[in-house]
Amino acid sequence: MAVRAPIFFRRRRGPETGAGILDGELLAEMAASIGRAGRGMEKALAELRDFDAQAPGTGTDERRQELVQNAANRAWVLFVQYEMAGLSSQSQLVKRYAIPAEVLVRVGIR
Repeated sequence: MAVRAPIFFRRRRGPETGAGILDGELLAEMAASIGRAGRGMEKALAELRDFDAQAPGTGTDERRQELVQNAANRAWVLFVQYEMAGLSSQSQLVKRYAIPAEVLVRVGIR
């Protein structure tokens, strides 16, 4: 398995150049996109938890399946954004957001 350094550690140009300013803007946009993906993941998981709290025991319900798939889609987006930033440990994301196993099973199934 090849290990590559995150893009944050690659050679950067000085902040006084146009390229340095662009690098800073790109890093800020990457951080913002991870933040947006994380908020989407939190929202999808909250909707799933709220549904489960209101209607326990209805695991085959069509609405619940839609919520699980939505959470899986959000998890996939978060994983892709995280990896594009050079941060490849998805296990940290699974722990941080407490992503259920049934959602993880669907990640990658579109």
